[in-house]
Amino acid sequence: MNLGASIKALTRSLCAFPTGVVAPANEPLFARLRAEIPLALHRYASGGEHNGWLVPDSWSVERALVTRDGLPVADCAAHPLGVAAYSTSFTGELSLDELLAHVVSRPDLPDAIPYHCMWQYRPWDADWALCVPHAQVETWRPGRYRVDLVTRRQQGEMLVAVADKRGVSDRTIVLNAHTCHPVMANDDMAGVAVLVRLFQRLLERETFYSYRLVLGPEHLGTIFYLAGLSRAERERLVCGLFLDMPGTDGPLTIASTFLGGQPLDLALANAARHGAAAFRPVSWRQGAGNDETVWEAPGYEVPFAEVSRAHSLFEPFREYHTSLDTPDLMDEGQLEETLLVLDAALDALERDAVPMRRFDGLPCLSSPRYRLYRERPDPSVDKGLVADDEAWGVLADSLPRYLDGSLSLLEIAERHGLPFAAVRRELERWEERRLVDLVPRVVERQPVTLAAEDWEEAVRGG
Repeated sequence: MNLGASIKALTRSLCAFPTGVVAPANEPLFARLRAEIPLALHRYASGGEHNGWLVPDSWSVERALVTRDGLPVADCAAHPLGVAAYSTSFTGELSLDELLAHVVSRPDLPDAIPYHCMWQYRPWDADWALCVPHAQVETWRPGRYRVDLVTRRQQGEMLVAVADKRGVSDRTIVLNAHTCHPVMANDDMAGVAVLVRLFQRLLERETFYSYRLVLGPEHLGTIFYLAGLSRAERERLVCGLFLDMPGTDGPLTIASTFLGGQPLDLALANAARHGAAAFRPVSWRQGAGNDETVWEAPGYEVPFAEVSRAHSLFEPFREYHTSLDTPDLMDEGQLEETLLVLDAALDALERDAVPMRRFDGLPCLSSPRYRLYRERPDPSVDKGLVADDEAWGVLADSLPRYLDGSLSLLEIAERHGLPFAAVRRELERWEERRLVDLVPRVVERQPVTLAAEDWEEAVRGG
């Protein structure tokens, strides 16, 4: 199966829906995704508030026509990005300068329609704006222009879709992507498509951890979804990752969890270092910047990494937030590589273990009893060694001291720059010869900090 082609085809299908934070197209989008995996929908009514965040109304555009002397200049309703999201209505005549004060364009991408989304997060600031290719704006000449912009707002529901895969443990790993950017591929229907294909793979096998796929509007969906969970349920979420922009030409960029050094960080770094053609590790919130801030927020503090192909935080890729972010932009090899790296990282978390020795002293690894010796260089003997052999030899020399329960296989693999799966296979050979026991390494939930009133209650109770 061509994984990249499958992901690209699903992305193209999802991009047909002009979605939004609250939009009529969200229902058919999730109906399409239900054809791939079972999904439960969580609904949040317009007007809901949490920590100052608001669930907006359902917003749509009826007309967005610019004319001059009775002749059409721009029909901004013809494309889902043509009117800034949550623009107010406006009808009237303006000079060119007055009109341009309400026009968004990209001189660096003259054929692109920009995506203006600020007001869906700040509805109290909403004005009106039209998003027009800069090449078209350049043809406009001084004069009087008439704008006929009619938008509609009405009560609606924000939708967040959730799929669960039960494992042996109720400790849950979260996979998250957003669905609110209309018709844009890499940001982030491709992220949705990759995680759907990954979740399908997880459903096919038995896992120790439970997995939860969360798909919904960026920030707002996650904010209200988490606020609606009980403390006990939130504390079963041991870690998670947000995926965005998986098909662009950038290196696989992994932004660490807030604390860093978590098992998830090690697993993602190991999988990317050995499974991606180019890997760029960055600190927390320095990738593309997404819902990791919500999952890691005080009182939740779910260790959350972000995986993307962003070149930088504010300029992730050239066509970002424009109509040029289409499925044709995506590279199938990059999509497949992203999926396989994520699969390998989850496999490392699933199969990580702490090796515990069953011997004292130094075993003779070259003995016919064990046959575990890794050859080291000898100036007098050509052993036909390759570069990796030296790394494996150093590991073999070090292993006896690692078998005290202080390091997991994943930590050992990272310390020696070796792939987790290969280190796991090597230690399974040691286990077969009864030199070690492999004790499963379980990801523990990080303790959640207390808010002021909780501290006061704890002090009183103490």
